[in-house]
Amino acid sequence: MTKTGFFSIVLALFAAPTFAAGSLDADISRANGWVSWEVPLVDGTGPMCCFGDSRRAKTQGCDLDGRSWTFGTNSDHPRMPGESLTIYAHVDGGKVDKLRALATSCPVRANSEIHSVQTTPADSVAWIGRYVAGDKRESDYGLVALAYHAEPAATQALADLAAPGKPRDRRESALFWLGQLRGADGAAIVERYATRDDDSNIREHAIFALSQSPVDDAYARIVAISGSDPNDDVRSKALFWMAQMKDARAEADIMAALRRDASDEVREQAVFALSQLDKDADRALIAVIRGDYPRSAKEKALFWLGQSGSDEALAFMDEVLAKGENH
Repeated sequence: MTKTGFFSIVLALFAAPTFAAGSLDADISRANGWVSWEVPLVDGTGPMCCFGDSRRAKTQGCDLDGRSWTFGTNSDHPRMPGESLTIYAHVDGGKVDKLRALATSCPVRANSEIHSVQTTPADSVAWIGRYVAGDKRESDYGLVALAYHAEPAATQALADLAAPGKPRDRRESALFWLGQLRGADGAAIVERYATRDDDSNIREHAIFALSQSPVDDAYARIVAISGSDPNDDVRSKALFWMAQMKDARAEADIMAALRRDASDEVREQAVFALSQLDKDADRALIAVIRGDYPRSAKEKALFWLGQSGSDEALAFMDEVLAKGENH
């Protein structure tokens, strides 16, 4: 294997060269090329790997040295019992310039040998947290790696990276992963930022992150924000994400906001949110047009109904036109 076009394939089934046990900082600083270590994988996610364009792709595997880098989970590749997370760090001149996190079952290829080191989940979280804080270019990959750790300390590490004073893009990414994978503790942290942060843009993004959380009361928390935030844009975004969450209560709650909110902007966005409901959008919009709502809301509902093109929408439009012709 003398040419870079040839890759060494590393599978979880085979043992990789292992450095003697020591601190993670020390092991990394004296390495050259790729270093890897394993930690427990958080619950509630499939195995992360690089899949083909098709959801039915039977082949998988990641090129650690590839110029483009995308990974995800695939329902055709379920999580294996005892699945772990492998962190890959590329070291050049004593410094890490690439960081990747994949399921241990995911085959990888690299231009050089991958050396395995030993560490604890807590030390892994601490090292990645420091790395993300000091490396803007690779911070997104570090945030992903933290989010997929089963180690509870990863939740606090993400919360620290979402704190005021940190770069906004890093804060937003940290909030997303707190909502996506860190369970009830993560949702509580995201809610705090959604309700208390001084930056309305961060509050908006935190609402989105909360909408991605699998906790049972995420929807109710967003409903509360939709009626309490002082910023029109934030309340509007809350209504939008309520409509996206496929909750049976969304139609009634958005209609209540439409009747309650004094802001023309929020009422307009409430009508748009109704148009985004999964199954009942047309019926809800027709209810606005027929109901005791402001004229501006009725006009917006009529506009979005006209964009639908469904049989129900067209029948209602025909009814409206017929009534107009009779007057």
